Amino acid sequence: MTEPTSEEFREVVRLLHRAKDAAYRDAWKKRGEVMSIMANIARKVDRLEYAADGAPVAQDESLLDTAVDLLVYSLKYQTYLADQHAAVAAMLCDGNGTTAPFSDGPGGFEVVLSRLDVTPLDQVEGPDVAQATRCVLVAFADLETCFSGTPAPINQRVERALALTRAATALLGALRRQLPERYRDFVATSRKETG
Repeated sequence: MTEPTSEEFREVVRLLHRAKDAAYRDAWKKRGEVMSIMANIARKVDRLEYAADGAPVAQDESLLDTAVDLLVYSLKYQTYLADQHAAVAAMLCDGNGTTAPFSDGPGGFEVVLSRLDVTPLDQVEGPDVAQATRCVLVAFADLETCFSGTPAPINQRVERALALTRAATALLGALRRQLPERYRDFVATSRKETG
């Protein structure tokens, strides 16, 4: 069996998002940035933290599934932020034929996904899963501080959302290196389910 490329992984994420978006529509953001979006991201980060502390991983969601979900939510969060400010939209979403609202449907998501640097998935060396998980926890803690009291300015939230996205991508690279069979199975199974 050949190793899936990072571009195949990107395509699987795109197809998975399309399927989930059709089923759940705007539920991920329905109650706003704090109540919905940050809560969804926090739930995935918490699962990663508990797994890093030795808690058993749930049978219905592997560590890889959780990391993929975190990546998806961090990308979706970028589309939400793009909807909030024209300069953010220009930075994250413009120039690819999609229009606001970027957080509705798959269009904006696919734009930010297409711009995602997936090179950490192809790196032969890099942080292990424990180190990459710590980076995710730090990136999320930095983002979370944006909501202590009055929300931080949007440019700060964008910067930290991008940092969380990079950390999630690095974690997926670490998982690919440490659990190559599970990664291959995830891509192959997801391709079958969505293709």
